[in-house]
Amino acid sequence: MYGQDMKLRLIGVLTILVLSVSATAVPVSAAVKAGAKCKVVGQIKVKKNKEFTCTAKGKKLVWRKEAKVVTASGVKDNASEKENSSDSAQKPVVIPTIEAKSFASGITSNELLAWTKAAIAEMKNPPTSFLSLIWPIGVALDDEPDPGVFGGDPFAEHSDILSASEIKDASNYFRTWQTSLVANAANGCKQSAADLSEGADRVERWIKGAANVATAPDPCFNARAVTMAWTAEQSKYNAKTTFFHEAYHGLSNYLLAQCSPILKIDEDKMNYMRWFAEGTADYFGHYMAAKNEGRTDHKQRLLARFHTSLITEPNMKLDSNTYPQAAAMILMMERGLITEEKLVNGSYFNDCKWINTFDPANQNMKYIFNNFSKIKFSGGVYSYTDSAING
Repeated sequence: MYGQDMKLRLIGVLTILVLSVSATAVPVSAAVKAGAKCKVVGQIKVKKNKEFTCTAKGKKLVWRKEAKVVTASGVKDNASEKENSSDSAQKPVVIPTIEAKSFASGITSNELLAWTKAAIAEMKNPPTSFLSLIWPIGVALDDEPDPGVFGGDPFAEHSDILSASEIKDASNYFRTWQTSLVANAANGCKQSAADLSEGADRVERWIKGAANVATAPDPCFNARAVTMAWTAEQSKYNAKTTFFHEAYHGLSNYLLAQCSPILKIDEDKMNYMRWFAEGTADYFGHYMAAKNEGRTDHKQRLLARFHTSLITEPNMKLDSNTYPQAAAMILMMERGLITEEKLVNGSYFNDCKWINTFDPANQNMKYIFNNFSKIKFSGGVYSYTDSAING
């Protein structure tokens, strides 16, 4: 049900906070009852304690309702996007439904929602529904993966931090979101109700077994998610970069799972392209974490991390892990092969062209594979060597 593009990795934990925050759009059609037609996009009107905003619907201008509703589990409001005045007269704005819930005391649900909104705001073509879920897990029960516990998924069991009722709440939170998708054609769902339920069962196994998991479930083309456990060994900064990394996968329109049927190539036969999907996601993870903290040193951190790892593993290959892959994105920027803007806004994954463009067999990519490790440290600054950039 979920493609292999849901990358799985070790992560980690703090204690428990149950708070839910979600942002949900109100259908445009519901707003026509507000009264007379509006005349200017962005015009505000208040009627009977409800606020309406003038928006474009095709070639017509109609009132869209902006209603805030307080619920037992938190606050529900619109995740509104600013309208582009040049486009608003051509097509209606699609406002994504965003939900976020954290069961870890080190990251509140409000904070997780803010991270989610920030990631979505960067995207050129985000999905219409997105859910983020984080829960804490304890220490590993042993050193070996336990695929028998997780339906074949290669995770290791950890001790529980959540109570039985909290495990149920976390599992049901994801299940409610996923199983409701079948009724929403706007999400581009092709899965049956049974398949969506089976996918929710899979996530429930991860939560119940306290799996060391961080993934980006993609049940529908326009409905994506991040599900992530947090262990004690992982700092909050690492948890943040991991979240943004997985969010990038979730926000990428066409990864291998989506391109496989289009290109009529088995997904496993395109594994040689995972280096680019992982490198862009890891770069985005550190870019967003830096932006969240008011920093601009993400490139330095990525180069320093890789430079340090080369000391102990001087023969590291580009397709070995995200350390060289994220650093390679910087070399590609230096050589004009990609731009940070297009990487961050997800443009490279708006279609399947990236699979041919960044194929390791291409001459430009061969150069990157041969020179990605040529990093120097001089004057307190990490950078690629002149020969690597200009060769």
